[in-house]
Amino acid sequence: MTPRVTVDLARLDANIARCTGRAAEAGVALRAHVKGHRSPEIAARQVAAGAVGVAVHSAAEAEAYVAVGVTDVTVAWPWRDAWRWSRFARLARHCAVTVHVDHPDAVAGLGAAAEAHGVELGVRIEVDTGLHRVGVDPDAAGELAVTIARTGGLRLSGVTGYVGITGPDDARDRVGLGRSRARLLVSVAERIRATGTPCPQVSVGGTPTLGGALDVHGVTEVCAGAYALLDGGLARLGECDPAAVAIAVTTTVTGTDGQALRTDADELLAGADQTWMSGVVLTAPDGAPVRPESVSVGDELRVLPGHVCPVVARRPLLHVLDAGEPVARWQALVLPDRA
Repeated sequence: MTPRVTVDLARLDANIARCTGRAAEAGVALRAHVKGHRSPEIAARQVAAGAVGVAVHSAAEAEAYVAVGVTDVTVAWPWRDAWRWSRFARLARHCAVTVHVDHPDAVAGLGAAAEAHGVELGVRIEVDTGLHRVGVDPDAAGELAVTIARTGGLRLSGVTGYVGITGPDDARDRVGLGRSRARLLVSVAERIRATGTPCPQVSVGGTPTLGGALDVHGVTEVCAGAYALLDGGLARLGECDPAAVAIAVTTTVTGTDGQALRTDADELLAGADQTWMSGVVLTAPDGAPVRPESVSVGDELRVLPGHVCPVVARRPLLHVLDAGEPVARWQALVLPDRA
């Protein structure tokens, strides 16, 4: 039955190998941000291929990846909710844990929780790279680093920042954007070190801007989310070939109107776009290009979603294909709000 979300194993493994190789060639560690696929099976393949660990959004998510053998977890959001801090500390009994921070209150709370549970938590200072969502001002990072160094139970692991694309101009200059934001983070780390506080790591987040970040001396880690599955938005951007996209929605055409098609996946795909580009890529089931005027009601199509994250969140059952044949079903994580 359609619609169904499929993952092609050969494409998936090729994407993982390609991105892991790029990072290794640059001498930079690769961390897999799992928010896009939320699949322990995919995370395990990423780590087996050479990723140093995973980045997650919450403790509940982290616990699921630890259960499949992941031993290095970064909580890549600077939470300020006090109830979370003890949960992060308990997690550190089972694996290496690093938590992003951007406020002294979180530093104090995490330190107290770590000491209460007899563990050490790594923390990275989240730096605002220009998105103005979270993160400290680059000029304020040194003061927060001193606070961390003076707080028991914590170890300053380094600095981090996400390089986000907010519009078409950023998308076109994605390599330059990645390079400039990576240089900013390296300079913040150098200023912290100049005060005598160790700051070993510089981690830069983002998949489309990865090439620019890998160019910058001083970057020690890149954290990428969409590189395993890719999506139609990255293909339309030119960041990958459509044939490389491992995730697709198999759908049935329910109506035609000239260039406009209606399918049984329209609701699933509604709004599943990148902020800087809308639309999907259509192919035949074998991956061949499709002209909308050649399609009839009842035909099956393979749709590459514009953005992988909302599609998996809405339809978390992944039908795994090997040479076009179904071989497994992977259930992506569905987590409660308070996780």
